[in-house]
Amino acid sequence: MDEVLNMPMGFGRAPHIIAALSVPVNEAGEIDFDVFARDLERTAGYGIEPAVLMDTYQINHCTLDDQVKGLEVAREVMDGRPFTAGVYVEDEISGDGVDDIIRAYRSKIEQLEQLYGASPIVFQTERLKDADAAAVVRVYEGLAEASRGGLKAFELSPVFAPNGWMFPGDALVEILAGDKWMGAKHSSLDPSMEWVLLRKIHRIGKKLYTGNDYDFASMIHNGSDALLGIATFMPDKFRELADALRDGDRARYLDLGNRMEFLGRVAFQPPVPAYKHSAAMVKKMRGWYPTDYVLPGNPLRRDEAHREALRKALENLGVSCG
Repeated sequence: MDEVLNMPMGFGRAPHIIAALSVPVNEAGEIDFDVFARDLERTAGYGIEPAVLMDTYQINHCTLDDQVKGLEVAREVMDGRPFTAGVYVEDEISGDGVDDIIRAYRSKIEQLEQLYGASPIVFQTERLKDADAAAVVRVYEGLAEASRGGLKAFELSPVFAPNGWMFPGDALVEILAGDKWMGAKHSSLDPSMEWVLLRKIHRIGKKLYTGNDYDFASMIHNGSDALLGIATFMPDKFRELADALRDGDRARYLDLGNRMEFLGRVAFQPPVPAYKHSAAMVKKMRGWYPTDYVLPGNPLRRDEAHREALRKALENLGVSCG
């Protein structure tokens, strides 16, 4: 081998950090879009790109109207600044064939790009969970034809959501070789799997966005960029982490990264999808949300012991809690 498998890219690099935004839910069980708008602006103010309509947005529990409103608010708040939006089509596929899947994706991509100016990231669909590599590649190549370019793929472990699955073989690398794709987000909570994928994707000149909410600091140091749910808990700390990497401040990077990853391990403990409630708890403690509810259709809740564990993890980061 001409290079060592675990050779890091190290310091001096400015990583691209994207935060998957959660949604504030009021006492009526509805998304509070005024609070959401402030959260968008806060995130962007730290130089962290916001992502909407992700699993953190509780995309599988909100209505199509909630999705459209979120996009409208993001377009207004961002006012030409970049933001990412999830292409979630699970409820919008009208038939059972591959072409039906492609049509649903194309329609959503065109809407996101042309109406809202968003950068799309393509959620997996449960319809392809057991498909072979050739079928998956066909769908992704077909949907990419509708895009102006800059697409991101999304490899989501089923531990996060039922529509998630791992791409068969090297299908993801083959897809990303197309000129419409800039890279992919990988969410498996398995750094060894992600590290192998990182090397393959870098070899074709594309980006890998870590979705590892446990070990993101090591993955960013090793060359990943990041698109994370945990980043919506603390965009300020992710700004500090990115700056420490850029500036070569090794001691600061390692110390801060360790403390941030501890919060990630608390927030994303099993059952992992309950991290949406963890996000609401943290944002309420930080004074960013007036409530810490999740959407009514979301059955997963954290308990008071978890709240106290989050509080201690925040205090360990030097974050004041209300």
